Amino acid sequence: MRLRKAQLNLLIFLSILFLSLGYPSLAYSEESPRISFVMGNAFAVSKNQPDKLKKLEQSQNIGVEIPYSVVTSKESFLEISQLSNEYPFTVRLGQSTALEVRDSSKFFLFKGSILLADKGHHSWFIESNTSQISMIGSGTYIVESTSLGFKLIILEGEFELDNQAGRNSLSSGDLALIIGKESGISQGLQIELPLILSTSRLINFFPNELPTHLRLLSAAQVQVLRMKTKYDAFIGGVSQDKKLRVWKVGTTKSDKTP
Repeated sequence: MRLRKAQLNLLIFLSILFLSLGYPSLAYSEESPRISFVMGNAFAVSKNQPDKLKKLEQSQNIGVEIPYSVVTSKESFLEISQLSNEYPFTVRLGQSTALEVRDSSKFFLFKGSILLADKGHHSWFIESNTSQISMIGSGTYIVESTSLGFKLIILEGEFELDNQAGRNSLSSGDLALIIGKESGISQGLQIELPLILSTSRLINFFPNELPTHLRLLSAAQVQVLRMKTKYDAFIGGVSQDKKLRVWKVGTTKSDKTP
């Protein structure tokens, strides 16, 4: 009996010691979501404890219960890695963004823009005040809130989008608008991947490379090769001299976009 009491006292002492030393609790182990980059002001707040606002710092755990919201202020950026223990992926928040994490694959985007990068093949559900969308696939994509719903850009990979009207497929370089309560999906438009990879702050503003970095470069290279092949076919039959002159158009300083 005395031995059991001594063991109990030792257990209590160790628990207090671990807490005083800042050891993570079972609920927030070192495997829980971590802040891999933050610039400016970013905060997290649990839906169950809305009065406790936590300022997020570099290399710390999120440390709040799901569901929780993360918010960035103007000119602030945030990257969260290992958002899910089951299949780690990376989420980036642009400036003036508010995102609710309902679980590891369900999000509510109040405002702003986010980037998600994942090598695995998983299902996603994204909702806003005006629209919602279910997705399944693998890759990297950007979601930006609009007054009517979302703007969705697939940077690399392939996804199946499901809404009331049926399924739509989107792949690398596709841009689509998700509109209204019925989540109507516009016809996909092709964007220039090299341009967005070089100009998007959600991609190149952060010091860390995305886990899908090599796949992003590969998708951009493939798109450039496809565009060149189509262009070659379009000007087929033209002499090599004229063909070279056509390719030279737009490369002079006066023709470049500032």
